[in-house]
Amino acid sequence: MENTQRTLQRLADSCLEQGKKERPEKQWLGRMYDRFRKENGDLGKAEADELIYMKMYAQVPKKSSDTLKIRYWRTGRHLPVSREQCLSLGKALELDGEETRYLMQGYYDRSDLVFETEQEDGAYRQRMGLLNELIQEYLDKVHPIVKNRLYRSGADMEHSLRHIYYTDAKSYMEAREPDQTEVKKHIASINYVSEFNRQMKLLGEIPRRTMIRHLLLFSVPFVNRELLNSRLEVFGYLPLDAGHTQVDKSRLDALVLGFLELYERNCQGKDPEECSRWFRGAYGVLDRYLEKKGNNSLRFLYFKALKGSE
Repeated sequence: MENTQRTLQRLADSCLEQGKKERPEKQWLGRMYDRFRKENGDLGKAEADELIYMKMYAQVPKKSSDTLKIRYWRTGRHLPVSREQCLSLGKALELDGEETRYLMQGYYDRSDLVFETEQEDGAYRQRMGLLNELIQEYLDKVHPIVKNRLYRSGADMEHSLRHIYYTDAKSYMEAREPDQTEVKKHIASINYVSEFNRQMKLLGEIPRRTMIRHLLLFSVPFVNRELLNSRLEVFGYLPLDAGHTQVDKSRLDALVLGFLELYERNCQGKDPEECSRWFRGAYGVLDRYLEKKGNNSLRFLYFKALKGSE
């Protein structure tokens, strides 16, 4: 594990360093902006910002500060505050369908669609079908000792999903094996109820980083780059790409890809239990290192609700 530790630390350091650079997605938006200027009579930047504002809000800016947000978006200082505002920007820039999709999935780092209510057909049912499949597979893999502890406490598996997930995620931070993890009372994960329940129904905005966490935790030890990417695409997110950045410029994709590559190299041909053990131990090393570096954005199995249990 000593060699693995050094490799993980080098991977983390590389991603931290890369995260200081300008977002490629911001550069892409800059190219779309320059095209817009050219196609509208080689406008200057101030004129282009004013035209974009008028197209977005159907009114002439009353003061110069009104167009400041446009400048902030194109220079990467800020992002649109909502999905609707981001789509409105794309429409004003006259983006086509594929470009609008990338604006949302790449630049804005979100899913192509957001659902506010449960639906009976279409993309929602397809995505819920896959999620329910993954949840069942996850529950089927729960360690017998954990199952026994839940049974003795009077809880069943399906109604304990949130608590199992919460306890499991916490064990990765501590690099503990499932049979070494204490299954505390459900009150320990109570602050994660509404967020988790909403996400398990695919309702509202679900950050791509959060979906990557769900897919990894539900899938270990049967996970690799191809499987993770295919599932991300079903849920409407960009597949992993080493060049992609989160909105805070962090190189989460490069880190996850590097981790999975190391996982496959170390666990090829080994039994599932040994693979799970390696994944937990290696992630614990990586997580502690990133925490020490003061970076939570790259801690891909960490989420805020866990902080209350520390």
